[in-house]
Amino acid sequence: MALPESVTIVGTGLIGGSLALALKRAAPGIRVVGVDRSEALAEAQELGIVEAGDPRASELFVLAAPVGQILNLLDELNPGHALVTDVGSTKAAICRKAEERGVRFIGGHPLAGSEKSGPRAASADLFKGTHYFLCPVSTTPPDATKVMVELVSAVGAIPRIISPDEHDRLVAQISHLPQLVSDILAAHTASNYDFAGPGLKSMTRLAASPASVWRDIFKTSGFLPHEIRSFMNRLSEALEALERDKNE
Repeated sequence: MALPESVTIVGTGLIGGSLALALKRAAPGIRVVGVDRSEALAEAQELGIVEAGDPRASELFVLAAPVGQILNLLDELNPGHALVTDVGSTKAAICRKAEERGVRFIGGHPLAGSEKSGPRAASADLFKGTHYFLCPVSTTPPDATKVMVELVSAVGAIPRIISPDEHDRLVAQISHLPQLVSDILAAHTASNYDFAGPGLKSMTRLAASPASVWRDIFKTSGFLPHEIRSFMNRLSEALEALERDKNE
């Protein structure tokens, strides 16, 4: 099964730009049209990441924006008969919106990223060896999963088929909780950060990620409260053990 000949990527930053570069390397003849704010789009075009063109001619739309913007785009988008996917870090709310609108849609989320952002941070190697979740829904066309599995494999990632709820349960633990802990640890140690060694700097690296992006993710991460409570229980057990040892 061949890759799409024309793709529109809405959002030309780190993830969208990297996907564009990886697709162009995997299929040199592919046409990748970019949609973004004027400054970001101009930068992405200057760097040769995307080109100008009519998005309506594309076979695939990739919504590579923050989660809140993806939800808004699903209300505004008129993709015709094109397949639509996204790269949002939560899936349940996005997939539900796509189904409600009857969009030909399959949810997507590459477990790849960086604390850096913008088109200049994009890299064709970003997805190499990473897990890339695909979440079919009731409005997913019959052949869409196969198309996306091939596309994901072509950019060097490992496709994983999973339900939206299963996805959100998993990433709440392995992605959203670590980000939140990094944010809190960075704030907790800020007054003495000038003395930090590589251990603290490594643990707080994620805190440099754009707060605007993570605000939407935390808001739509339905399983995050459960993971926070579980983590707090472990911290409480550690505290009790320390205090017990101190008093012995």
